[in-house]
Amino acid sequence: MCGRFTLSSSKKVKDMFGIEVIPNFNIAPSQEVLVLNKEFVPQKMKWSYSPTWSKKPFNLINARSETLHLKPSFRNADRCIYIADGYFEWKRSSLKTPYFHYIENDLMYFGGLYNSLLGCCIVTRQSYENISHIHHRQPIILDKNGFQSWLSKEHDFSSPITKKIKFHKVSNIVNSPLNNNKDNLKKIN
Repeated sequence: MCGRFTLSSSKKVKDMFGIEVIPNFNIAPSQEVLVLNKEFVPQKMKWSYSPTWSKKPFNLINARSETLHLKPSFRNADRCIYIADGYFEWKRSSLKTPYFHYIENDLMYFGGLYNSLLGCCIVTRQSYENISHIHHRQPIILDKNGFQSWLSKEHDFSSPITKKIKFHKVSNIVNSPLNNNKDNLKKIN
C-alpha cells in the first residue's frame, strides 16, 4: 500500500515538465497530486478515486495490480503516472515505524489510474525482496522507458527500477499530514 508520498523537488519538476509545484513533504489522500494523464500532459487531480457509476464516493487511494481486470470499479479507468520523489511506508511490528523510500537524486513515477471524475489512485503490486521486509505492497514504479507501455495498458506491472530504491527510518511526525517539512525526510536510528 502507498498512503503518503512526497514531491519536493520543484526545480526538477519545472525543468522536466515546465510546471511550478510547491514542495510537499507529506502528500496525503484527498490532496491534489501531479500526474501525467493518458495524453502525457501534466495535470493536477485529487488523490481519491471513485468509479464513474458510483452514487457515493469510494475514495480509493490504491488499486491492486493483480485484480485490476476483475474489479468493476476500474473497468473504464484510464492510466496515469504519478510524479513524486519518494514515498512513505510503515513497517508493522510492535510499533508502526515509518520509512522513507526514494531513488537518490531523481524523481519517482508511480503507475496510477484515473477517470472522467478526475480522481486518481496508485496501482500497487507485491513488494520486491529488497523492500518487502518493510511492507508487503509497493507502488508500481516506472522508469521513463516504461511510460508509454503503462499509458497504453501494455505494461506487465513489473518494477525493476525498485532495485535502485534506497530507504531509511524516519520520525513519527510524518504520521500527521499537518507536518509538511523537510524534517519528515530526516534519517533516524
